[in-house]
Amino acid sequence: MTGKPGNNAAAYLRSRIPSGTDPKTFFAGYSMNARDEVALRMAARNDARSYVYNATISFIGGLVCLHSQRAAWAVTKMYYTAFYIGRAALCRSHLVIFHVPKPNATGNTQYEIQVSAGQQAAIVAKPPSTHKLVARRFQESGYPVFMRGLQVDGDDPIIWLMDQREFWQYRAGRFSDPELPDVLDKIESKKVPRLLAQYAADPSGLYLADRSHALIAIPFRLLIWALSQDALLSPGVIEEEDVKYLRRHCRVGGQQLGALELLLRWP
Repeated sequence: MTGKPGNNAAAYLRSRIPSGTDPKTFFAGYSMNARDEVALRMAARNDARSYVYNATISFIGGLVCLHSQRAAWAVTKMYYTAFYIGRAALCRSHLVIFHVPKPNATGNTQYEIQVSAGQQAAIVAKPPSTHKLVARRFQESGYPVFMRGLQVDGDDPIIWLMDQREFWQYRAGRFSDPELPDVLDKIESKKVPRLLAQYAADPSGLYLADRSHALIAIPFRLLIWALSQDALLSPGVIEEEDVKYLRRHCRVGGQQLGALELLLRWP
């Protein structure tokens, strides 16, 4: 499955740097004008759609990995579902995080800017990873209602998902594959379609806080929320054929993922 690039706003900002000008010098004196604001808001909205598209692909991919008992990759793809939705949420709230290559050096400088005339790009001081910055800003900009106050094992839900991904990919003494780690060992592949329906209909958030379900329940509820915020279809960004492609892949192990496929229908 192929994703959609979600960096139009960042590309626009980098394009504003005159050739031969040091990026730090340029952005130190840069102030967004009204034309930039219009262009960036449109770019950020399109980026949000691309991120939600990528989140959907990542979620389906995570279920495929779960079915084939590739647990470490299932964990990683579920985390990336949440990460992409966090990026989409920031774009919808008109906050753009972007990177500019350092001249004559390796690495990038990380900036963030609120898309509004008169605003300036700020270097992220003592920059955390982009993942940790997105998690922090997503929480600050406003989690969906079901995420507010939610904790898993005493942690913020996005940080918990991030820690699971980092542990099973980098810190575990060995991959658990083909056995499932404890955060997935109650998720039977054949029951996934029914579980998704239960996660979608869970008014109390019981599954969200349960570490034996949270790894799939939280990304799925985030996906439901993200797809309700704005139309995924957008000419030149997400076309009907792209959505049909997603719908065709709402099947894992011969089972239809009805609760997910329903989210991808249009009138």
